[in-house]
Amino acid sequence: MKNKRAIITIVLVATAAIVAVIVAEHVSTLPGRRPANPFAYDVDAFRSVDPEMVRWQEVRQVGLDTDNPKAITYADGKIYLAADNELQVIGSDWVRLFRRAFPAEPASLAVDGEGWIVAGMTNHLIMLDNKGDKVAESELLPEETSITSVAILDDNVYAADAAGRRILVFNRDLERTGVFRGESGVSEFHGFIVPGGHFSLAVNPEQELWITNPGIHSLQNYTASGRLRSYIQRTSFGIDGFSGCCNPVHFTFLPDGRFVTSEKGIIRIKVMRESGETESVVAPPEAFAGGTRAPAVAADDDGNVLVLDFDRNMIRIFEPI
Repeated sequence: MKNKRAIITIVLVATAAIVAVIVAEHVSTLPGRRPANPFAYDVDAFRSVDPEMVRWQEVRQVGLDTDNPKAITYADGKIYLAADNELQVIGSDWVRLFRRAFPAEPASLAVDGEGWIVAGMTNHLIMLDNKGDKVAESELLPEETSITSVAILDDNVYAADAAGRRILVFNRDLERTGVFRGESGVSEFHGFIVPGGHFSLAVNPEQELWITNPGIHSLQNYTASGRLRSYIQRTSFGIDGFSGCCNPVHFTFLPDGRFVTSEKGIIRIKVMRESGETESVVAPPEAFAGGTRAPAVAADDDGNVLVLDFDRNMIRIFEPI
């Protein structure tokens, strides 16, 4: 009888111990009760920017009369804004010059030196003249296409297709004439790496085509035919590079050719020299406290940076100090 009681006691103690271990393991994996991840990387330290690097000041904020701004660009003293299903053209005195409706929501805009406007919808393009009248429209592209950025260079129109990880080439009549898929600068098999829906291109003051390769944190310079000429690649949580899955999200050029880049994750806007070094910070992360989206950027003739802040639904103007 004593042996039987001893066996029962041992079984009960062992069972209690097993239950205790299971409960402890369960509790430890509940939100807020898990042990710290020894491999976690604390990015909060990189949200702080050396004040000496912030060499721009915000001088104006302009609220928008739309709830769905999409893209911004600047040319010849005018601001071009894509919002909802229309284009708005705004003069230097912030007076709206005209607005034009589109059959679908434009996701991107480009304007050349003569005022010709290209708007990129998800799967087709529309071209307007400098008065806002439609002069050309592309055929509908396959449904899986996702046009996220457009640019005009000489007689060509370039469209970044994030879904297809490719650049589509059109003539001025918006007839498709070519396509290229990029190079990494390391291996011709890399091509454009686009993990998300952010894929941008722009033309600099020297009439050179630059395209992001966001998966490898690179800005790449291509010829009109799609041959890689040069590139800048910077991977870093610090201010001297780009981090996350796909940065920079947006970029443009100052009149002297320097880059202006906008990043998501740690939201910030900075200026990079043509050689790739970070020169200054336009807007540090605290300027976008509570924000979730990387702002779109443009630059005016005076070298001021125009920031389309999607979270605050406004255009914010920064000028160099």
